[in-house]
Amino acid sequence: MVKTINKTIFKLTLMYMMLLVFVTYASADNAALAWDQLSKVQQAVLKNFEQRWEDIPDERKHRLVTGATRWNEMTPEQRERAKNRLQQWKNASNEDKERMRQRMKEFRELPLELKQALRKKYQWFNDLPAEEQEQLRSRWQNVSPEKKQQIRERMRNSPARQQPGLQNNLNQPLRGAP
Repeated sequence: MVKTINKTIFKLTLMYMMLLVFVTYASADNAALAWDQLSKVQQAVLKNFEQRWEDIPDERKHRLVTGATRWNEMTPEQRERAKNRLQQWKNASNEDKERMRQRMKEFRELPLELKQALRKKYQWFNDLPAEEQEQLRSRWQNVSPEKKQQIRERMRNSPARQQPGLQNNLNQPLRGAP
């Protein structure tokens, strides 16, 4: 009986200590979200949020702080691309925004290897000369909607999509493709 009581006391003590650690961590995490706790660089990036900082939910504060940190680590070219993407987002219709959200959701759910392969393909495309990019875009625009849908379905359902290859969405080899 004494062993049972000791085990119970030990388990309760351990649970209490874990709870204490969790509460301490959570409160330290929230304290870091106070405006005054942000670095000067983070405050400079987030200056438009200063007046309403206390009203912003913690989850969004975390995302904003993470974004501010990423922003400061970007090169000027990366910042310019990010500004352009933000402007495109602001100018997009509600339908386009919903489509973009859906694509991002699908992308987040992909396996890591496939995400890396897609990023590599995206980088490869961006590194092409502008005229080659335009040729590829033009080829895609000339594909019928039915064929585009078939290609998309095949890409979504194909296990080969897990591995980066030398094929583009039109199933034709591309010069210099990763």
